[in-house]
This record gives sequence, C-alpha cells and structure tokens, in this order.
Amino acid sequence: MIISYEQERNLTKKLLAARGMSEEDADLVGAVVTHSDFTGVYSHGMSRITTYLRQLEKGALNPRPTLKKTADNKAAITFDCDNGSGIVSVCQVYDQVLERAREYGIAIGTGMHSANIGCGAYYGVRASEDDVICLVLSNTITAMAPYGGADKLIGTNPIVMSAPALEEYPLVLDMATSGVALGKVIAYAREGKEIPLGWAKDIDGNLTTNAREAHTVLPFGEHKGYGLAVMVDALGAVLAGAEVGSKIGRWECDEKENTGFVVIVIDPAFFMPIDVFKKSLDAYIRVIKHSRPAVGVKEIFMPGEIEYRKLEENKKTGIEVPTELAKELCRIATNLGIISEGEDFEALVAAVS
Repeated sequence: MIISYEQERNLTKKLLAARGMSEEDADLVGAVVTHSDFTGVYSHGMSRITTYLRQLEKGALNPRPTLKKTADNKAAITFDCDNGSGIVSVCQVYDQVLERAREYGIAIGTGMHSANIGCGAYYGVRASEDDVICLVLSNTITAMAPYGGADKLIGTNPIVMSAPALEEYPLVLDMATSGVALGKVIAYAREGKEIPLGWAKDIDGNLTTNAREAHTVLPFGEHKGYGLAVMVDALGAVLAGAEVGSKIGRWECDEKENTGFVVIVIDPAFFMPIDVFKKSLDAYIRVIKHSRPAVGVKEIFMPGEIEYRKLEENKKTGIEVPTELAKELCRIATNLGIISEGEDFEALVAAVS
C-alpha cells in the first residue's frame, strides 16, 4: 500500500502514544521516522517503530522521561536522558545547546542514559533551518568487532555534520562508521533478503550473505572506520558518562541501552555575517556541482542532496510500505486496540487519519 507523509506521521504517533508516550514526544519521534522513510533511508523509518514499541512495552525505554541537567558550565552542558527515546533526547538537548551557541558562538551538550537516535540527518536539517553548523555523535548497541578482533564490542556509531546554505541544499552528512547501517541488515533479515557479500560476518567470523546469520557488520574503510567508531565512543559516550562495549544494553534482550551522545552547535554569525557564510558555501557547492563528472557519471551530488530530492519527490507520490512490515504493524495495532482482529493495513491507516 502507498502511504502519504501525513499518514505515516499520524500512524507512528498513534502507535507510540498508545504505548504510553506523550503526544508531543510521539509526534517528534514520528516526525523523525517519517523523515527517514521519505528521504529513502528505510532502515531508520517505520521498520524501527516495531523495535521502539517493544522497548516501551518491556520497560527498556521510558515513555515519559524527564531530561535532567546534571552540570551547567555556560557553553558546556551535561544531561541525563532518563532512559527516554534517543530521538526526543537529542532534540531536547539540541534546543538548549542552540540557545547557548547563540550566546557564546559555540556550545556543546552531552547526554547519558539515552537510546537509539534514529535518522541523524533530521538533526542536520533542523540545524540548517536554524542557520547554524551542527555536529552530533552517538554510540549505539554493539555491532562491530575491533579491527583485527572477533568480539562484538563497538557500535555503528553514527556521525552527523551539517552546514546551512543560502540557495543550494544545505550540506548534511549522516553516516555510520560501519560500511552499512545495522538497521539495513535488520531490514533485509525481516524481508528474508540476502545481503551483499562484505556487509557482515557470522558468529564464526566468516563473511556471510545471510542477513539472519549476520553477527557483526564491518567498519567502512577497514581501520579508518574502526578508528572513527572508537573516537565516537570516546566523545559521544565516555565524555557523556554513558556505557560502552559489552555494558550497553541489547535490543534482543529488551535491555535499557544506556548509550550516549554529544551535540555541538556553532553559530557562523560569530565569525562573519550569516548571509556571507551561506553565500560562500553556495559558491563552494557550485564549484563541486559544476566540476567534470567521471566517465559514466551523470551528476555529482553533495552530502544530503539525494535525500533532499527524494523527500521532495516522495512527499508528492507517497511511499510503498513493505508487506511484512505492514502485517507486523497491524498485529501490534490490533493488540493495542487501534484496529479490530482481521483488519488490514488500509484500515489501520484510516483509523489513525
């Protein structure tokens, strides 16, 4: 079934609120999940909602957390996220860090007792709309072995960086330090599809194409991705007072993740007039965009540009919901009393619209 942007946002909000989240928090998570799907990053879209709902049901996620400021040193603030949604926590911390960056030019906030932060590009887009530069680092549940090692001790540890432009699309980099996001492997496993060779290894350390046998994913660029993942642990978790390695909670055991993150905001207006910065970035982007493409390449893209274009296109056409995911969401919605036994996904969408 094809679902519109508004329908997906309403659906995810309704499901999360039915599991105890406040309307405001459920709407925020729904916004991030929907943004992910409609930019083509399906691994962090509605497919993640099933995990969030199970975590809420099992007590691994606090549906009504209270963000607690544990230290405040002007341009540096630390928070305890009370085991709430990582998406909600990052957004709340970002808002407070943004205020300080407006005052000091640069500010940093850390969060502990957090959870999966979802589609990182959303935060970059949000920061670009606020005319600031933003960096978000977060550790995750373990998914990678150290370079040269066999034990699963390191997360896919995403890095998000963004900068606002004037007329061009803003630059938004959202990347895992693994060669592929763990969510993508999970999505392949759910659909029973094989993964490309080189994405993951099985429990014995052998490369595998069976998504359901994947034990660890591989770092991108071998030792380079591994090195970046370690530094994200250091800056996004250790600095935040969060857990790392085997102490991080596991999804499959419905444990509290206790991961961490850091949000850094820079206000370009402290360095030059904001329009000067944005025009200069436009000029730089155009140099890259108008440079000669390699043989067989039609167009050169900037970080985040493909996702912006997909968002614009998919908002007009809607997106297709995979059959197995639709069935799973119907089962959950039935258990929550949103629809009756036997009703299909179309009925579910209608029920929440």
